[in-house]
Amino acid sequence: MVDNETAQSSWISYLKSKTQLVSLLDSSLQIKEQQFQGDSFLYPAIRVAIDYYPSVNGCGPDDIDVFIDVFSAEKSSKEAAHISAVLLAILQKHPFTQNGIKYPMVWVKEIKKPVRDIFAWKSCLVIKGLVN
Repeated sequence: MVDNETAQSSWISYLKSKTQLVSLLDSSLQIKEQQFQGDSFLYPAIRVAIDYYPSVNGCGPDDIDVFIDVFSAEKSSKEAAHISAVLLAILQKHPFTQNGIKYPMVWVKEIKKPVRDIFAWKSCLVIKGLVN
């Protein structure tokens, strides 16, 4: 059984390995866990969170909900929307293995439209998946 923190770390590592995604950021260091509390926040940025649902029988596969937040400080929402589209192309129905953890099902259920808050545009991807 994989725990929530390990699953989150493997998703972050997987996203950092995707050059087509990292090329849209200043560096792969801008992909972090949602709970990151640094003293600076560079844009564009990606934050990852996971809700983990262990299987009833304890033998897996376990269910996960993955939330990927995309932030952009541009005047338009275009950058946030574009990064979300790239994430969709990378993830939708593309199972993967990262750090020895298998994700046999990855389904992007929703891409929320970018919304503006006080500091940045934010778009969110909601992903349903399985983990072994």
